[in-house]
Amino acid sequence: MSEQLLEKILLVVTDIQKELQDIREEQKAIREEQRAIREEQMAIREEQKTFREEINSLREEMNAFRKEQQFIREEQQALKNGQKELYDLMNALLHRQDETDAKLEALTMDVHHMRGEMTAMKQEIHALNEKIDSHYEQFNERLNNLQLDVDFTVHKTTMTERELFKMRNRLFS
Repeated sequence: MSEQLLEKILLVVTDIQKELQDIREEQKAIREEQRAIREEQMAIREEQKTFREEINSLREEMNAFRKEQQFIREEQQALKNGQKELYDLMNALLHRQDETDAKLEALTMDVHHMRGEMTAMKQEIHALNEKIDSHYEQFNERLNNLQLDVDFTVHKTTMTERELFKMRNRLFS
């Protein structure tokens, strides 16, 4: 009878060891997944940093264009005042006005183009944020599942240890 009991105990202990090994392997796989997710998050952060730098660069360009536009507006006003005073220079001023209008139109086209690019970048940033949120939720869900598995295993191990303790006391008492 005691040999049978020892065999049963040995089987239970062997099963527990197998379960612990399985848990360790699952933990290792989860750690690898976490590492991969962290690496992907770092790559996404780098992309966001690049986008921010590009946006800042575009803002600086827009500010330069605004300054140039302001300069052109001031120049136009000076030309209009000059037209009133100097009728003889009217042809030269009209030519200058045509050049200024062409510059303004080119600037307007550039501003529209930049707005389109900024809109596209905003959409890309929004898509990246959604992707990060999705990965974050998946990670939390996996972590919660892992916590439940660990709690269950701890509980089961405790119960098994109690049973082993009782059996040992019966055997050696």
